[in-house]
Amino acid sequence: MRKKICSILTILTLLSICTVTFSTTSGSIKSSSEDGWYYLPEYPNYAQNGLPDFSQLQQKDWWGPKYPDLCGAVALVDILWWFDSKHEDPKGFPGDGYDNYSLVSNYNSLDRPIPGPDQDDHNFNNVNDNRTSWHRFRKGGELIERFAWPAYKQKDALWSKLLGPLAGFYTQFKLYKDVKKWIKDAGLQDQYSVKMVFKPEFSFINERIRNNQGVMLTIGGYDSEVKPFGVFWGHCVAVAGINSSGEVALSDPMRDRRNPSANPAEHNNASIVSHDIYKVDLNSPWPKLSSFYIPDYCKEGVQVIYATVISETE
Repeated sequence: MRKKICSILTILTLLSICTVTFSTTSGSIKSSSEDGWYYLPEYPNYAQNGLPDFSQLQQKDWWGPKYPDLCGAVALVDILWWFDSKHEDPKGFPGDGYDNYSLVSNYNSLDRPIPGPDQDDHNFNNVNDNRTSWHRFRKGGELIERFAWPAYKQKDALWSKLLGPLAGFYTQFKLYKDVKKWIKDAGLQDQYSVKMVFKPEFSFINERIRNNQGVMLTIGGYDSEVKPFGVFWGHCVAVAGINSSGEVALSDPMRDRRNPSANPAEHNNASIVSHDIYKVDLNSPWPKLSSFYIPDYCKEGVQVIYATVISETE
């Protein structure tokens, strides 16, 4: 009976995307110059090291058991910012006062423009300003909060409570719908497509990254050390690079394994990144949930359950 209950809980709860913090794992880190690697390109205004790596830890009311967990929103904002940078004036810079592409806009942060001298879409505090606290019952704030709001507002918080273990799947689907709406509201619906893929193959992710598409992965894992029966959890990350031999480089809203930072808000400067590298295993221990998994992400590894893919249309 206990095994049957655990099996049911496994299927339901692995869909949750409530992040749990784990200790950083060790491992060899390869550079982008080695054979087989491909990283999303760099853009001078303003993704100078490829895909950004914004942090969900920079504001305490963005994560934790009493707060909305914004990992999915942060990972998708990494991708939106990267596409926006691709189409901005390459001679521009954060604080130049110009915004030539509508995917990311200036949200008029309360604080002085950083770096300045003027406010614009790529100011560091346009990503987030800690002076505007998150609240489920109001709109506003900067880029991450504005994007996250539809998926975490009051009525959706109620649905999450009613759905219990399926709350993570509901939020995942909301984020998929909301990124499509964000693109439409920017007037760019004819220039982008968004797909959500269950159990993506590693070869599928490899192809998408090498075609310069944005990919968010929803990963799920099991922590046996939580008593009495262990706990299943989930998280969202964006793919910054990939190696055909079986490795991924992740922009992780929760972790900075490759380039640790004392202050998570430093990553609002999109040139500061930690593209964390992990080997993948194509023999998933949970073949009904994933086609491949990342064994060294935590003690028991994580399954790659969903991919949300944003691509430019031809």
